[in-house]
Amino acid sequence: MGGCNKQTMISFSGLIASIGCILLCCVFLFWNPYSTIPIGNDTLLIISITLVLPALLGIVSSLRNNRLLMYMVFVWSLPFGLYMCIASIPSVWNLYGVVLILYLIAAIRMNRSGYR
Repeated sequence: MGGCNKQTMISFSGLIASIGCILLCCVFLFWNPYSTIPIGNDTLLIISITLVLPALLGIVSSLRNNRLLMYMVFVWSLPFGLYMCIASIPSVWNLYGVVLILYLIAAIRMNRSGYR
């Protein structure tokens, strides 16, 4: 029974990070509280490739408990997520740092639990 709860917690932290990242991206792209200028197609493409696609992969990784995929999600999201986190302090975009930490925690916990 303890292993089942541990497995649920591992996938839960990865799912929270992925869903949180997707929600933050939606806020940034469509309801940005810091800008009234509409986003361009290039911004939409960059955010989609650097943050939304890894978040979708993070959901798959969390559901399959695949640590290698979760490490890929973390590394893929790290450059742009870190930029978003520290570019403007304080702001709501600092939450990207929390997302990155949750990705790493999920991958490490999967690694310690012996998942792929």
